[in-house]
Amino acid sequence: MPVTYRMDNNIAEMALVGETDPDDVIQTFHHLLNDPACAPRFGLLVDVRGSSTLATRTTEDIIRVASHLGPHSERVARCAVLATEDVHFGLSRLGAVYSEAAGVMTNVFRDRDAALAWLRAAATP
Repeated sequence: MPVTYRMDNNIAEMALVGETDPDDVIQTFHHLLNDPACAPRFGLLVDVRGSSTLATRTTEDIIRVASHLGPHSERVARCAVLATEDVHFGLSRLGAVYSEAAGVMTNVFRDRDAALAWLRAAATP
């Protein structure tokens, strides 16, 4: 599957690699939520650096995925998107606006350590 996840304490990391579909992202997020290793409240890092299709996604696709976090705002303390390419960064900022409107504080980072530090600040038990 081109979208994977792993848990590291109170941080869940999803990675988009190669060709990804918005439904893959949503489905993997649900697998993560149902994983017994998933903390009751966690920070979510979405790494889009490896995606070869994010740049081709429609605005509607980005809004749909970002808005999908809203019903799970009780569990997702914050969401950080890791994007180093300008197009990924810009599209992720668009998504951040909609995930914040849905109730999940979201920020986009170019630096992994900065993203993790920001997430850990909110995901501590």
